[in-house]
Amino acid sequence: MKDQLLEELSLLHEKVAALKVYDAENAGLLRHYGQEFEALLTKLLTFNSEKFAAISASYLDTSAQNGNKVLDVHDDTDNSGGFYNSVENLNNSINDSIETVNGL
Repeated sequence: MKDQLLEELSLLHEKVAALKVYDAENAGLLRHYGQEFEALLTKLLTFNSEKFAAISASYLDTSAQNGNKVLDVHDDTDNSGGFYNSVENLNNSINDSIETVNGL
């Protein structure tokens, strides 16, 4: 199970890291990747709820700050919040999950 989770997290990390520029296609992909991560969070919490509770809470809390959306996909080139912050939040949560799985 651990290896499968690491593989899924690594693949998702690569996809999210490829989101470099805001456009409609990448905004849609970000939304989809956020849903993929939420599904992975469910697996991670089932695998070890104690270790992944903080990551899940932090991700959902930060996402909720973006207007009660899972991810905010507006262009934030000239302001805070939005697409680039959501990419960063998702990437950080995935990285934290990978580190936690590796530590088990």
